[in-house]
Amino acid sequence: MSLHRLIGLSAGVAGAVGVATLAVGAHAVTGANLDVAGNILLFHAVALLALANANGQRLRGLSALLFVAGCLLFSGELIFKAAMARTLFPMAAPSGGIALILGWFTVAIGSLLPRRP
Repeated sequence: MSLHRLIGLSAGVAGAVGVATLAVGAHAVTGANLDVAGNILLFHAVALLALANANGQRLRGLSALLFVAGCLLFSGELIFKAAMARTLFPMAAPSGGIALILGWFTVAIGSLLPRRP
């Protein structure tokens, strides 16, 4: 599978899970930070979609990997905590947040590099 298709698939899954998480948070499990998890997923689904279509963008694979890992860790921790009433593992959410921040810095650095033909 090509990189842009894999990133696009990740965008679609993050978007769908983000909407579902927001719906569950609004109607079934309130007060469990599911709105935060859903918003992180939706915002980064859009960013992943942009990366999937950024032809010639340097470091887009690394940026996408950091976004996906960050979403899995950060939102996954909040969703897991709401569903199981315990943490995924110590420091999962902060590790995910750091991965998301590094992903955005990677996008910034990649935009400064010469574009590939």
